[in-house]
Amino acid sequence: MLLPSNHMIRRIAAASSHASCSRRIAFNYSSMRMADLGLKDSSSTITEDQPSVWSPTEVRPFLVVIGSASDGGGAKGERLVPFEGAVEIGRSPEPADGIRACALADARASARHARISCLRNGGFEVADLGSKNGTLVEGCPVGEPIKIANGSMVSIGGHLLLVRQLSQDQVSAIREDLTAPFGPIATLSGAMAIELRRLRRLAPTQQEVLLSGETGVGKEVYARAVHAHSRRPGRFVALNCAAIPTHLVESELFGYARGAHSEATTSKPGLLDAADHGTLFLDEIGDMPAEAQSKLLRFLQEHEYTALGSRETRRLDVRIVAATSSLGATPQAPGLRQDLRGRLGAAPIVLPPLRARREDIGALLHHFSGGQVTQKAAFLALCLHDWPQNVREFEKVIHEARHLAAGEPDIRLDHLPHAVRSRIPADVAPFVARRRSPRGQLQKSDLEALLEQHKGNVAVVARALDRQWAVVWRAMQKLGLSAEKYR
Repeated sequence: MLLPSNHMIRRIAAASSHASCSRRIAFNYSSMRMADLGLKDSSSTITEDQPSVWSPTEVRPFLVVIGSASDGGGAKGERLVPFEGAVEIGRSPEPADGIRACALADARASARHARISCLRNGGFEVADLGSKNGTLVEGCPVGEPIKIANGSMVSIGGHLLLVRQLSQDQVSAIREDLTAPFGPIATLSGAMAIELRRLRRLAPTQQEVLLSGETGVGKEVYARAVHAHSRRPGRFVALNCAAIPTHLVESELFGYARGAHSEATTSKPGLLDAADHGTLFLDEIGDMPAEAQSKLLRFLQEHEYTALGSRETRRLDVRIVAATSSLGATPQAPGLRQDLRGRLGAAPIVLPPLRARREDIGALLHHFSGGQVTQKAAFLALCLHDWPQNVREFEKVIHEARHLAAGEPDIRLDHLPHAVRSRIPADVAPFVARRRSPRGQLQKSDLEALLEQHKGNVAVVARALDRQWAVVWRAMQKLGLSAEKYR
């Protein structure tokens, strides 16, 4: 099945009764072919079981629970819910033949809120099951059942969920990281989990590592994680090769002897000395001058170097972890030498951008906000934003929002920058922000009629009333009703 690009995923829209969403949906679909979205013409739903044998490269559908607004992006229970024919979502979903249940502890969600079904020829279909607070896809309310593609985001109650096609290797890597996170948070992204599994295996070794990824994806964060898992007794020392003048990079890295240049009145050890028995992290190594790269290559081969202006050769035990946001040359930088790139590992560890792993936004929000309650509209806007500067930008936005929300119970939409909160259309914001309407007390006559209809099954009565089982049970006790009488 053709899987859509992340760019295409961001353009998936839902049928909506709201005019602005409808116009946006019509435009998006008019500019795309169904094949671009990984969808086919058939809308028939898969009902038969999928093959029991799962090859490592075969992908299968999963519902990924991003998190809950009331838990500040955190989530309780199963985070990866596999399904074959369909999955029903709500407070008390009803599993059936070919239908998996995903239960959410969420007062905003209806008992049986929505259903996501696999389509026979690819893609998925989302149907709202008459919920009280509605279902959103990519921020737009769902009216009639609509088609969505791999990577689409669904909002149910205060929860956000993502539909993902995952391979067996990806699922295994995700579960491994959920059990023991390699970095500050456990990832739910299949692509990220595969890269972190490589880092987890390489960390205890003496192998050099090259990290690649856009600015702000967290390359230094995971370089520190490599050092932490390496059990090396020395320090973690970092050098941003793009932040210091070109002519100083070599002296900063290797140090210099007295008299090496006009300002060298005393000898100065380099960062390699400071990182002895530890890890030296070289950020934006592609910006390092070619001569310094050549000298670094010799150090990696022999673990020996000579300081500027010195004839003494020193031998050190230093592990190099390098990072670059561009593996090729640019007009401003010579780029990473191919021989040095080969010495830094068999292949770079590529950390995906935040827009490609939206399933991690809940955990990142919980991490940076300390679990502070987040308004549903704010949570949705954070997940819909593209984050061009990645996790670094996300962290700054959340820290600022916490300051703006000081003394208030939750982070609201108006605490976020305009670029983020504008992801929620003005006519959809009230729909997203509304809470379940207050409901009156349960009436004895209504309960008696439902108990008789459902033969004393309190759980079924609770679902019919869209109430929690405990609420119905307490009402029955108060009104002197016994379930046994109707069985």
